[in-house]
Amino acid sequence: MAKDKNATQINQQLVLDLPVETAMGEADFVVGAGNKVAYDHFLVANEWPAQVSVLFGPPKSGKTHLAGIWAKHMAAVRLSPGDEWPEYLESDLLVEAADTLWMGETALFNLLNQAMRSEFRVVLTAIAHPNEWDLRTNDVRSRLRLAHSVEIAALDDAHLMQLFVKLFDDRQVQVDPSLISYILPRMERSPAQVVALVEKMDELALAQGKAITKRVAAEALEDLAKA
Repeated sequence: MAKDKNATQINQQLVLDLPVETAMGEADFVVGAGNKVAYDHFLVANEWPAQVSVLFGPPKSGKTHLAGIWAKHMAAVRLSPGDEWPEYLESDLLVEAADTLWMGETALFNLLNQAMRSEFRVVLTAIAHPNEWDLRTNDVRSRLRLAHSVEIAALDDAHLMQLFVKLFDDRQVQVDPSLISYILPRMERSPAQVVALVEKMDELALAQGKAITKRVAAEALEDLAKA
């Protein structure tokens, strides 16, 4: 009994210590019906009809991944919540979680003005379309209306399956395809749920010293439903 207890503790420690690196390269981006319009838009950045683009969609839908590919190609400055906001910008810029207005409306207004008066491009990522942002000033709202907004929409079965495969591959875990087919009709159909399920299944399998099976998947689904 003591031996089993020690093995459990070791497995639990492995769950905590195991590093996972998410592949974020261009070849790792999974293109499907829900994100193809956005993907195609970012392939032709030099032909954009507006200097400012807003990439919006649900959490974990691939906004950061796709915008990051653009930022790498354009050698753009990348700003996230918590970063210091620069006083003046004259190069391509990626601003993440822009709809939280973490930089303040005045800073956002100045940025949009600078971008529209110059040749550098700005990409803003957000969960919601700019029309739904909690803006207090009409000036910012009017500038955002001039931006080109592109959505990463809900995923179909094929895309969800590809996302499962990618995330398992990131963790160097191989699973039977039938496992994913088992999960799809039983899960909330969102990228965030795919991420949460992969993390939970990997955690449970490691803690139990088992492979990821349908039983582990069912336990993960039940745990997330309770949460």
